[in-house]
Amino acid sequence: MYRTELATKDEFQNWNQIVSRCPYSEALHTLEWRDTLSKSFKQMEPLYFVIKNQDNIVGALPCFIFSPIPFSRTFLSMPWMLPGGLLSFPETDCESAITSALHKLDDVSRERHLSEITVTLPANSNEVIINSLNSNGYVQNMSQFTHILSIENGYESVWTAYNKRVRGAVRKAEKTGIIVRETENEEEMMCFYKMYLEMISKFNSTPKPYSLLRYLQTSPIARMVIALLDNHIIGGLLFLHFNSCVRLWCEASDPKFLNYRPNNAIINYIVQWSCNNGYRFVDFGASPPGNEGLVAFKEEWGATKAWFSTFTKIYSPWRKRLWTASEPSVRRIYAAIQRFRV
Repeated sequence: MYRTELATKDEFQNWNQIVSRCPYSEALHTLEWRDTLSKSFKQMEPLYFVIKNQDNIVGALPCFIFSPIPFSRTFLSMPWMLPGGLLSFPETDCESAITSALHKLDDVSRERHLSEITVTLPANSNEVIINSLNSNGYVQNMSQFTHILSIENGYESVWTAYNKRVRGAVRKAEKTGIIVRETENEEEMMCFYKMYLEMISKFNSTPKPYSLLRYLQTSPIARMVIALLDNHIIGGLLFLHFNSCVRLWCEASDPKFLNYRPNNAIINYIVQWSCNNGYRFVDFGASPPGNEGLVAFKEEWGATKAWFSTFTKIYSPWRKRLWTASEPSVRRIYAAIQRFRV
């Protein structure tokens, strides 16, 4: 008999060990990620569930309740359409596990007066999970793709499979004196963050808060890599790592120095680090719709498309309309606050 319940204190102490048994788990599903979001966003309340068969844990469901404005509460399997959803152990009855989890989410939605539940599944998720979401009132409202690079055969094999333009760009970065290294230094993070804010403003996007990136920089699930030219930071990338997955997550570079190929040098450093530390694949992240140049750039590394979907179930249409109308203004104000703080 499957049931879904909030993780107990003892289960929280072993949470990372639990999710590490799930094949598609990554840094986004760890306790460190939970702590990062809850400390950086007062509007984000974590709810972490375990799924049990009798008394045996067979899966996990990390989620968040997002309350950006009064009278608006959204249940997210993971913010920013990052992969969340059901995580289950091998040989688990996925249909029974997801049915139990969805019934629990229905209960939570009624108790907490939620406007909607949004679930973003990992790439190439089990069709049983997708079918269960559809049959329980969830609407598939978005399909996107990420790019995943398999590195199981080691760095030499991966390097050989790079497009010749990638290898040429990495060599050019080395010849022009680009130095790539990791850093936990706060001043260097602030330098990167200012560069990141400038890039985000050009794309009219909402920046992540500095506190979130700084917290991750010194956590065991993330590393900050920077590219320097004459001791001047010209690029950086914060990547996440856990279980078998490395995720390229938050990147920025100085447009005046792109000809030196700092991004290529940084990504190659991370790929080599991932191979040396026993990871199986590197996730390059989702690409904005229509950005064919970025898609081509990722595929030159040998990364291939992997599709994933977002599903939504609406419980309160008027609360949903309230947030939809308010969201653009809230995002503009939030972005302005982040720039003001810096």
